[in-house]
Amino acid sequence: MFVPIFIVLLTLVPLHAAGRSPAKPVKRHRETWHDFKLPSPLHDEVIVSLGKAEFHNHDTRQKLDEDLSNLACDDACMDMNVKNITKEEAEQSLVYEKIDLNGAKSVIRLSIDDKFVDYINAWSNKGDTLSHQQKGSHDRRKREVYEYDTRFPIQDPALYETSPFSAAVKLSTGCSGVLIGPQYVLTAAHCIHNGKKYVKRLKDVKVGFRRDRELEAGEDIADAFYWIRATEAFVPYEWTSSGKQKLLPVEQDYAVIKIKRESDRSYLNISVGTPENVASGTRIHIPAFDKKDDATLVYRFCRVADGTQEVMYQVCDSEKGAIGAGVYVRRWDREARKWSRKVVAIYGGHAKFYQDHARQDYNVALRITPLKFAQICFWTTGSYGGCKG
Repeated sequence: MFVPIFIVLLTLVPLHAAGRSPAKPVKRHRETWHDFKLPSPLHDEVIVSLGKAEFHNHDTRQKLDEDLSNLACDDACMDMNVKNITKEEAEQSLVYEKIDLNGAKSVIRLSIDDKFVDYINAWSNKGDTLSHQQKGSHDRRKREVYEYDTRFPIQDPALYETSPFSAAVKLSTGCSGVLIGPQYVLTAAHCIHNGKKYVKRLKDVKVGFRRDRELEAGEDIADAFYWIRATEAFVPYEWTSSGKQKLLPVEQDYAVIKIKRESDRSYLNISVGTPENVASGTRIHIPAFDKKDDATLVYRFCRVADGTQEVMYQVCDSEKGAIGAGVYVRRWDREARKWSRKVVAIYGGHAKFYQDHARQDYNVALRITPLKFAQICFWTTGSYGGCKG
């Protein structure tokens, strides 16, 4: 059973809207959040054409369900310690594949300098103490809808154009996503690529924005959205080249889709979601379209139960259609002196975790790490200078 919508509004509307003085910001947010802005830009170094992409011809939703069962987190992904990276490791992590509307794909390697690596390592080490403090927490739960469904259906059409719900989108492949720029959508990589092939021709991939009206009798679910076609997609090369592996790396399960034109909806900015910024106990929020054959936007919130440097374990109720949705937190903006929302992770669904040869299954969200932040920023801007998280 869903929780009534008025409870959602109480969690979103500031107190002064009800005639009371604004609540003072929580001190913990001001002290623990660390802004992230690299001192130097990224540059294209090598572009290798790979010819035309291959696509699957069978039912997309069925194939996504099969691919989802192969997501796994190995010992490196499970590591809670902060480790310094070398220039070579950073450049390898930033290699990505791009596909255009005509199906032409290429692999792009970025050139970085020592300042980039030094900043990444110095910033990451700020959270090393906190990461050690969280090692004792193991409150992890398997994914499903739990005893009491804590999801809230957004039933007022006016809210579809109101932030943060305005940034929630539905993909024609059956997943959710989040608008992170006027023409860019962040989602899970396996929503468009299964590690071997793209699940649809890019020209057939569309991004849906919920219309601000109710469906009329006889209308199809698709009529509840206005759709914009994809023109480009960006996926980590470690994901697209993982087809020979039996298990797919959950820490690489993210992608960005560029749409043909700007939408009329406001977007959410991304930020770094490391354990220092988003620690165990932090409240996270996820708006998504949970069901393939339902136009209902569903909002939920819960607290981070545990996590590693790459993923966070959380207990938000959800269904498969929510995969790819943006996970955001509310943070105190010290410069603007107001609350803001930042996307810090991508909801990934169910994944297998292998540690010391033992398997456990958890409900996860993929953290936006400093390197992922840099890469996503480059995808959406073509440089780095304009991004700050």
